[in-house]
Amino acid sequence: MSNLKVGSVLAGVLMSLGAASSAQAFAIVAGNYKITIDAHDSATTTYAPAGPGVKCVDIATCNAAGIPPALGSIGSVNPGADTLGIFSVASITNIVTSANFFTRGVDGFLTGIFSNLTDFYVENTGLGGATTNTNASGGTFKMWLNAADFNPLLGPTVAVGKDLNAHLYPGISGGALYLEGNFASGIGGPADAVTTWATNFNSTSLVGGGAGYLDFTGGSALANFNTDSHVVAPGVTRDALAQFTFSPIGAASGWTVVATGDIRGNVIPEPGSLALVAFGLLAAGGLARRKQA
Repeated sequence: MSNLKVGSVLAGVLMSLGAASSAQAFAIVAGNYKITIDAHDSATTTYAPAGPGVKCVDIATCNAAGIPPALGSIGSVNPGADTLGIFSVASITNIVTSANFFTRGVDGFLTGIFSNLTDFYVENTGLGGATTNTNASGGTFKMWLNAADFNPLLGPTVAVGKDLNAHLYPGISGGALYLEGNFASGIGGPADAVTTWATNFNSTSLVGGGAGYLDFTGGSALANFNTDSHVVAPGVTRDALAQFTFSPIGAASGWTVVATGDIRGNVIPEPGSLALVAFGLLAAGGLARRKQA
């Protein structure tokens, strides 16, 4: 094949790739991924009575023992929720190749709301500066593609157009829905079908961490991330694993802690991108054949 014909083929491929990139803000490539996230949490952190021991063993007693409840749940559609907040995606990266699929500010802003996690077991071990362990059930989240990052200074308190448990927060919930889903059981072990989020923290300093599995159920990127890539038990799979660390925010905006962490799983590429690239390859092949004829 002559250089002219090779150039024609490459031109067709590049045109198809250009069409693919212009059809979306960023492209997803197959492989293991890491979504790096910054978050602000509103949480229930104090349970009565003070000191070591089991504080509660079901949702009703945990709600009664919580002093005070999560600020963002007061007056909310779900006043019993104990963990809720807002988050911003810093990047989405291929773990193996280190290639970036998404970079905050360059490809827009992926911001979201997580909420409706309800404590049903709380224990203070009295160890290491009085460590508190909590198990929560339920939990939902939504992530939108927006033109600007979130504004944490608005705080978690319920107001008109702002209720985290209803997935409402100014500047976040008005964007294009990218992903949504539920917190799923499995973090407590294969036999634990209730715990969707497990947390441990120092009762005095509020420094700690949490983890849980996620299942994606909707959004424009559902087909990419709904891969059941984590096996938690025979026949039981989850789409992703979330792991976070947190510490006190030390500000007057009302948030309990600030958190950083990541969500990991396996992703498949954009079907639309593949179709456009395949079309470009076919078109390029046809162009080459016509020139050869």
